[in-house]
Amino acid sequence: MLLIVPVLTALVPALALGDSLGLALVGIAAWGAATGIQDSTIKAVVAKLVPQARLAGAYGVFAAIQGSAALIGGLVVGALYDVSRPWLIGVVAAGQGVALVLLLVTESRAGRGGST
Repeated sequence: MLLIVPVLTALVPALALGDSLGLALVGIAAWGAATGIQDSTIKAVVAKLVPQARLAGAYGVFAAIQGSAALIGGLVVGALYDVSRPWLIGVVAAGQGVALVLLLVTESRAGRGGST
């Protein structure tokens, strides 16, 4: 289920920043769905990847990285919004493509019993 998050997130800027109210509402719904899916599943993924004894620390590290990435992403998107919406859409889509590949690699390693 988590694999749909990068796909939904990649669509958000193209939909939400357009000139159509209807598409903007679809973009808002996609963002909400992506956020809800991620928030409801990511802790299970972390628990699957990390030994029980290190779980609390892993949640903290994950939250710190997620928060830092959100801050950096917000700064980049904000700067690109003033420069070029097509570039903004492309950068977000590329970033989500990278996220999807990393998620697939992580899931593959976890499925083989590997630890990351």
